[in-house]
Amino acid sequence: MNPIAAVHAARRWRPARRPGAVPLKWAWPAYLSAVDQLIYAAGKGYYATQGRLGVPGGPAVTASQYSDTPNVALAQWVLASLGVFSVAMALAAVRPWGGLIPRPLLLLGLWGTAALAAVSQIHVAREALLDSGTPGWSGRAAVQGVVGLCLWLAMAWLFTRRRGQNATAAVKTARGAE
Repeated sequence: MNPIAAVHAARRWRPARRPGAVPLKWAWPAYLSAVDQLIYAAGKGYYATQGRLGVPGGPAVTASQYSDTPNVALAQWVLASLGVFSVAMALAAVRPWGGLIPRPLLLLGLWGTAALAAVSQIHVAREALLDSGTPGWSGRAAVQGVVGLCLWLAMAWLFTRRRGQNATAAVKTARGAE
């Protein structure tokens, strides 16, 4: 292959343009989800510094739950770090540096987090609205959880739709430039 043909072949497979930040009209669920997860992480971090289990606005934790958890602070710090990781994942869905993460891995993280949050929210809603099991969950916590879950689902859906369309358009543009 001659050098000119190699240059043309390289241009053909190069992305049409560098990914930019997503416009705010599409990115607002990701930013609000990041804020929501940051609040969660801060609450868990606050409880970790006090050596307490639970979440702000959640039910009182029984003594048996403390005896079942060997290191309360460590458990809370792990949950706080998962909240910070969720913030990074939400921002990766809309910021240019998120393009460094392989798309299937980010999709798995976004939808896996959505599934885990849905299971958790079903538990909270059942306890808060139907008064079954442990009392103490407030209706505000249930509403906040539903709003956070809806924001996360909207962000994951928009990321799935937007990125798939952009990748297809970039491939078509690169092939059309021959």
